[in-house]
Amino acid sequence: MKTNPAQPDNSYHLLYSRLPFFVKINLPLVLIILLIASCTNSSVYVSPTGNDTCGGTKSEAVATLQRAVELTRGREKKKIIVGEGNYYNVSVKISKEDSGILIAGQPGKSVKLYGGIPLRGWQTAGEWLETEIPEDVSLDFRILTINDTLRDRARLPEKGAFNHRNEWPHQWQSSQGGWSQTPTEEDLTTLYYNPDDLGPWLNPANAELTVFHAWDDSYAGVAANDTVNHRLTFSNKTTHPPGAYASWAGEKTHQYIVWNIREGMTRPGQWYLDRPNRKIVYWPLPHESAEKITAVIPVQTHLLHIENGTSGITVENLLLSCAGAPIINPGYGTYAVTGAIVADKVENLVLRNLQIKNVAGWAAKIDGENITVEDCGFSYTGAGGLSYRGKNIEISRCGLHDMGKLYFGAVGIMGGGENNRVAGCELYNLPYCAINGLGKKSVAENNLIYNFKQMMVDGGAIYCYGGDSTIYRNNAVLAGSGNTTEKWSYYFDELSENCIMENNLAVNTIVPMHHHMANGITIRNNLFIDEGHQKISYPLSSNLEFMGNTFVAGEILFSGPNGEKGAIAKESLNPVFQKYFNCNGITEFTNNRFYTNTVRQDVLHVYNNIKNQEFDKGKQADNLIEGTTTDMKIPDHFKQTGYRNNFEQVYNSLTGK
Repeated sequence: MKTNPAQPDNSYHLLYSRLPFFVKINLPLVLIILLIASCTNSSVYVSPTGNDTCGGTKSEAVATLQRAVELTRGREKKKIIVGEGNYYNVSVKISKEDSGILIAGQPGKSVKLYGGIPLRGWQTAGEWLETEIPEDVSLDFRILTINDTLRDRARLPEKGAFNHRNEWPHQWQSSQGGWSQTPTEEDLTTLYYNPDDLGPWLNPANAELTVFHAWDDSYAGVAANDTVNHRLTFSNKTTHPPGAYASWAGEKTHQYIVWNIREGMTRPGQWYLDRPNRKIVYWPLPHESAEKITAVIPVQTHLLHIENGTSGITVENLLLSCAGAPIINPGYGTYAVTGAIVADKVENLVLRNLQIKNVAGWAAKIDGENITVEDCGFSYTGAGGLSYRGKNIEISRCGLHDMGKLYFGAVGIMGGGENNRVAGCELYNLPYCAINGLGKKSVAENNLIYNFKQMMVDGGAIYCYGGDSTIYRNNAVLAGSGNTTEKWSYYFDELSENCIMENNLAVNTIVPMHHHMANGITIRNNLFIDEGHQKISYPLSSNLEFMGNTFVAGEILFSGPNGEKGAIAKESLNPVFQKYFNCNGITEFTNNRFYTNTVRQDVLHVYNNIKNQEFDKGKQADNLIEGTTTDMKIPDHFKQTGYRNNFEQVYNSLTGK
């Protein structure tokens, strides 16, 4: 039977008649509750044109990310969509009550969060531009971006470094033992300079110093300038006394640089902060004018601070820039410096598709468990790229480059904890290590590393202190033709044991492997290629196993112990070195292949050379020694290192192939 289209639909009435009585009488209230539930489960929207008095809907967005976070509290589903545009003076706290939140930039759009504010009111002052700093802004900052580019600070000397006159003759007893004599506060706060370098014109209110050591540097403000005794007093202590490590680390240990002084303005693109007059002074590039620059200075330290106890946070599709960091002595690897993103003892954190650049500290510092950082880019940082500590941390397909713009001891990644993995990352243009620490039972694999260790000594491409069952595998470390710096590519340091380095590549790094105070390390199926000299280094190490490796170089030197004792009595050594008195070096050497004419060995005992001899072929009866070759084919699997499929491009550029 056909239904009359003009007849009212009775389906609503039928449904209503079947509802329980208590629902019928409260139906309006039920509908309101359903409506509220629907609203509270929807996304909160942020827009540069929004207003924080609005409700955060798509049509009535809020203006700040912090307000959006507050609006999600109490909701079952917490999702924030940050719309296209630029956001300034951003600083967001995410606490335990915000657990489960997703913060996402609008897909496919440019969403930029700045921890700073734009500077306006530029005035011409000769070749330079000047503008005043607002009264409510702290003068404790040391980065400036112009048109989204980090500009260089004024410095003396223009290139290289000055040499100071300090001496520190005491012995370093390894990281386990520290200095044989404890430095005093005066040792750590005083620098004697040559009067030809500095004078009464140095303004302590502006001046800041980098003081170089060996594998790290110190950063200090100036409290006073004694122009009679040619002595600077620092406003904060250095990590080590100026002049420390001079007995083995060379001239760098007597070097320093002065920053942020008018006398250091020597070329366009530089700037300094005139603190007494509360002004920024900038020397514009030829194409720049006051009307054509967008200048931003940091006013916030953290753009995102994820607090202790928070879980289930996801942050994705954002660009973060211009976070500041208060003056601080950075410490080893710049560990003491803060980050643009800070996460304290969190769980189930995901950072995805983030770009963090032009920041004074680390791009991100995270601590916790079950953390994923993927498809991110960290660049142009004052300190390092990514610092992590915890369990089950996965870092994958990330690009980290151009670090250490304020602190030369900066590293790309600094890790610790256990059961962590760094995979498929590309790291380059770094003043010190690329990867510095992973954690116990952790892995670094399929990473592409080049242009590292540009400023500091010691350290390597992948370095680990106290590794335990830690693995380096399928990584590629490259240096350019003609390289003269010992790169110490793959490095297990003090207290490392039961670790593995396998299927790795090192090209033109001179020292493709350096293990120190390590025990039970397996080195297998690696390919080491150098143009001339190659050094395989393992001081104070024991029970090393070499299997199936290929060595290519004009000459090869193995340098380390073989179980022989030197003339030094054990009792004359400090307690740390005594522990390594019986180090025996290599205990297995099988199925290795040499392409060289010369293989020799420096036999060391506690750093002292006992003798130089032909490499002990008794340990390698089944190893093949052939003539040199200049045409060693790189195995195809190394082309999969990094995440941009650009291994061949980088390799050809560095080697001139």
